[in-house]
This record gives sequence, structure tokens and C-alpha cells, in this order.
Amino acid sequence: MLVPLFQRSYEWDVCEWEALWDDLLEQYEKQDEELFITHFTGAIVTAPARSVPVGVSKYLVIDGQQRLTTFSIIICAIRSLLQKNTPQFRKLTKLLVNEDDEGLDYYKLLPTQLDRDAFQALVNESKHEPSRFSVAFDFFRRKLTGVDSDGVAIDLDRMAEALKSRLTVVAIHLGETDDPYLIFESLNAKGAPLTQADLIRNYVLLRLRANDQQKAYETAWLPMQKLLVGDHLSEFMRNYLMQSGEEVVKSAIYATLKKRLLKVPDSAVFNELNELRQTSVVYAEIVGLNQHSDPAIARGLARLRRWEVATANPFVLKLLLALDRGAFARQDVTACLEIIESFVVRRAICAVPTNQLKRIFLSAAKDMPEKGNVADWVGTMLAEGVSGRRWPKDEELQDDLLRYRAYSNPIDRCKFILETLEEFSGHKEPASYEKATIEHIMPQTLSPEWRAELGERADAVRERWLDLLGNLTLSGYNSELYNYPFSVKRELLSESHFVMNEWISAQQQWGEAEMNARTTLLFESAKKIWARP
Repeated sequence: MLVPLFQRSYEWDVCEWEALWDDLLEQYEKQDEELFITHFTGAIVTAPARSVPVGVSKYLVIDGQQRLTTFSIIICAIRSLLQKNTPQFRKLTKLLVNEDDEGLDYYKLLPTQLDRDAFQALVNESKHEPSRFSVAFDFFRRKLTGVDSDGVAIDLDRMAEALKSRLTVVAIHLGETDDPYLIFESLNAKGAPLTQADLIRNYVLLRLRANDQQKAYETAWLPMQKLLVGDHLSEFMRNYLMQSGEEVVKSAIYATLKKRLLKVPDSAVFNELNELRQTSVVYAEIVGLNQHSDPAIARGLARLRRWEVATANPFVLKLLLALDRGAFARQDVTACLEIIESFVVRRAICAVPTNQLKRIFLSAAKDMPEKGNVADWVGTMLAEGVSGRRWPKDEELQDDLLRYRAYSNPIDRCKFILETLEEFSGHKEPASYEKATIEHIMPQTLSPEWRAELGERADAVRERWLDLLGNLTLSGYNSELYNYPFSVKRELLSESHFVMNEWISAQQQWGEAEMNARTTLLFESAKKIWARP
């Protein structure tokens, strides 16, 4: 009985052990006239395992692994209290092993890969580090060396007989023509919901022969699972599928991949799984779980993550895979990442709706050339201005910088823009961005001094300019600056290590004219940083 390698580990705990013991003890204590009434413990569903036709017959345990494993642990516990080599000891051992076989065929039950060493140590009565199996074993040993409900010591022979003959199951054995994948999905729909990645793992490994499953699990699936923790694994599968240019909703990841794999013969399934593993390494670089070996590409990916351009991930994944194949030059791929950044940043500043981005980048993934200058192609494609591909020109960017409420948008995006503008200045000793915060030069709360500074239209000026880039800067003095008069702020900003504060501290006053002039200065840098064809 093989518990497939993709199944969850042994999970039963004291609560389930107590319930099973109570059921077993009830059967143990029955009088002769009650012996025809047995206790039903549920269904066990098995399917023929795809394996080489040698050794013992092998069956996959599709449902019932927790009960089967616990029954085996109880047998081990009873056996441990008997003298070795007695008839009863040997009878119990025969329920656990195939004495005439070797290797894995020696064991009648094989739990999942992560559980096998601990379980086999229990069956072999050998030493092993503490595990859930050893805890269960100790639990049942204590019960077996205790007393029944009448206070009488447990009779081990009688208990063994109760276990072997008083507990019944419904055994559902699937035939060669039954679809174990569908059965597994149906049975597992009632418990803790499986993720899309769980369903894919189950399906792919069930397509392999039993003796190939362990290798596939250890060399392909497990590395992916360890690398892409949490929701990353399912989302990777989704992005992997969307390289084709077709959208895949989160609930349809498994169904879409299964449909594709139905066209793949069983003999080639492992190759498909291995391709997934190799691609997962590239995806991990995109989402920041690993760093790309090329510093410029790593920086471009980090910047896209910070702006949260996840809609571009299918295209970026396909782009990086093509780079690994040698289809594109590294500088072209770096340029592509810069182009994507310019495209999304300009659109955000100019308030272009984001609902078209997914379709735009899926189209890019679908139509991406196989070789050549991919940066030129991406730039031209995004600048066409058709099908929602609006890439604001310089004039629009300049106008909308006077309306873009940077501080009212996600704060990290605002800080991203200010940091990028500061980096563009080329300061030889850049200040630390870690402790820097966003400072409103004209403060959020106007003091009498600031009202005097701004004049009669103070409230209107505040409403118009407060959260715009022209009134924002980076500073490590935020708590000290607060809402002090500009005369005090300019003195503090003159000591700042941020280059952008030099121009501010050089002004004699701060009002609409200065904020307008500073917006123009920022635009001159922004149009070069986030350039457009």
C-alpha cells in the first residue's frame, strides 16, 4: 500500500487517537453474544500503482492513509509488549511486512516520503529521532499497559484479535479503466481545500509509475515547493501558463494545466515537470525570492516589484527564459525592463486606467519575437497607441505632474519617484534612503506663519499643492521639520545630504511660484528617467 508522495504527512494527533482507542476498546469489551456486531471505521480507496511488473502488487492509497497508518502503529505497540519469536509476535509482524521480499517491497505500508524513515524504524524496532509516529506509539503502549473500563488489565491477545477482526472497512479498489485523478479530486473536496498547486502536484505524480514518483518528487517538485513558499507556487503556475498570451484565472490554474498535459504522453510527463522546476527558478528572481545574476537585470526586476507591476510577470518570465536560451542580449532585456517601468510610471502619473495593463502585457507575451532586438520591438509596440497602449508623451507628463497627487497614492510609489529623481542627480555620496521620509515643504497643517507666507489664498494654495511632487521632498529631519516656518525649514534642508534639497534651501520663500518652478525642474529629470520613444 503506497501513500502517494504528494499526499500530506501523517497528521493524526491525540484527539483522533483517543477516538480510535475508544472504538477499539468498545469492541474489545463486547461479550460473545455481541460479536456479530462490528465497528465500521470508514472507507479505504486504492488504485493500482503504475509500476514495473516485479515484486509484490502495489496499490496507491487514494483515501484512508491516516487510519491505515494508525492501525499499523497500534500493531507495532501490541507487538512491542510481546516476547519476540512467539507465534503471536510473528503473526503481528506478518501484518506489517512481506517477509520474503526486500527493499521497499518488504513493507506492507509505505507512508509519504517525509514519513518513511520514522515509520520504517518503528516497524523494524530500530532507533530513530522523535516523530509523530513515536509519540503515537508511546500513546498506544500506555493504553495497552493500562486497564479496561472495569479496571482489569488489558489482555494483549484479545486486543490483537479485536483489532484484526472487530473493525471493518469498505474497501473501494479502482480498476485500470477508472480515473484516479477524478476520484482523488472528489474525495479531497470535502476536507481542507487543496490549492491549485496541490491539485497539479497530485495529477502530475499520479501520471508517473510508482517507482518514478519518488525521483520526480525529490528532484523536481520538492525544490519548487521549497523555493516558492506560500501562494507563490500557485501564482507561478498561473504565470507559467499565461506566457502563451491567454489569461488564466486563479481558480482555473489546475484545469488549464491538466488540459495541456492531457496531450503529453505519460513517458514525457517527467520532462514537463522538470521544465516547470527550471522555470520556477527564473520566476523566483522576478518575485524577489532569489536575485538574478546580472546586477542591471536584478535592479530592473526589483524596481518593477516595488511599483507592483505583477501584470507584466508573464511577459517578463518569457523574456528571461528567452535570455537564458541566448535568444536576446542582456542589455536588450535590461532595456525592456526600463521600458516597462517608463510605461507604467507615466501612465500612473497621467491617470491612465490600469484595467488594460493585463491585456497589454499578455499580448506582449503572445507576440514576443523569438530573437532580435526585443527592446526596440517592445518600445514600438507599447508606443503604438492602439488597443489601450497609451504611453503618455512629454507634454502630457508635464501637464499631469501639476495634478498628480503623489502623496495620496501608495506612499512607497511616492517615495520610489522621489528616490529615483534623487539618484538621477548623480550625487557622489548619496544619502541613505532607509531612514528618509517624505516631507511636505508646505506643511499639512498651516500655522499662522505659513498662512502669512502663502497670503490671502492660503487655503486654496494648500488644497491645490499639498500632495503634489512640487511640494514634496526626502529628508531625515521629518520630526524636526514638522510645520516650522519656511525660514527654519530651509536652514535645516541646507544641511541635507539629498541633492534635491539644495534648490529648495536656496529659495527665499515658498509659495505657488516656487512649487510650480520645482515641478518644472522635476519634469526635466522625469522625462529622461522614464523616457519614451
